[in-house]
Amino acid sequence: MNLKTKLLICLVLLGPLSIHAQQLITMSNKCFKQVQAGNKQNDLGQYQQALDTFKKVLKDCSAKDAKEEANIGIAIAANGLEDYEKALGAANNAIKVSKQNNVMAYYARSYAYSKLGRTTDAKTDVVRITELTKKNKDLKGRARMFAQLAHLDFQLDMLAQADTNLNKAIELDPGNPAFFIQKGDMMIKINNYDDAFAAYDKVVDLGKRDLEIYQIRTEARLKQMQHKYVTTDIKELAKRMTKQEQSVLCADMKKALDLGLRNLQLDLLATMICK
Repeated sequence: MNLKTKLLICLVLLGPLSIHAQQLITMSNKCFKQVQAGNKQNDLGQYQQALDTFKKVLKDCSAKDAKEEANIGIAIAANGLEDYEKALGAANNAIKVSKQNNVMAYYARSYAYSKLGRTTDAKTDVVRITELTKKNKDLKGRARMFAQLAHLDFQLDMLAQADTNLNKAIELDPGNPAFFIQKGDMMIKINNYDDAFAAYDKVVDLGKRDLEIYQIRTEARLKQMQHKYVTTDIKELAKRMTKQEQSVLCADMKKALDLGLRNLQLDLLATMICK
């Protein structure tokens, strides 16, 4: 999974999103076309051009939906330009115009909050998004919301709540390997390696057998051994690891290297312990 795909999947913390109007269009045809053009520019990552386009929409168009869409477009473009204060202002304007009901405005604001380190505010917006989408028939979309809540809970050291929300995401969309990667990564960060690899095993069971998962597994195995033997020295690890530990690490490492992973540290370790 490349970085662009991750940004699109993770929604709030992993990148700006494009807007697709879900309401009755009352703006003029000219304004509608301007909004479409701005949306496309944001989709293509042309954030400065999008910002200029949506500023023109605000100047030229007076309809409520035009102002709402333009402010969201500005918020997304500003996030892309890393001008998070501007993004907050525009998102707040869109939320006000929509009478606190525009989900995309909350997405954009939560993203800006998270980038500014305002994790609690970001989580509050994700909770609001979840409330707005409770009746959403798109189960996969609802699942992503719970996964985002889990991510924010974990950042706030609310481990039990993070686990609960991530399990809700998995219940709604059990075939999504990204949730099990998230589960494994959470477990690695608290040194719970057994549960981490149970989650990573599920990723493989779901059919994801690419470089990404084997790189994740290899790095997690290596961290586990470094944690156990309290050393990051490759030669020392090679001497201390048991035959079983070497076998398990080598199985994942060889697959990662065969799939194209380039890492001098792992190449050296593979040479020393993998037969």
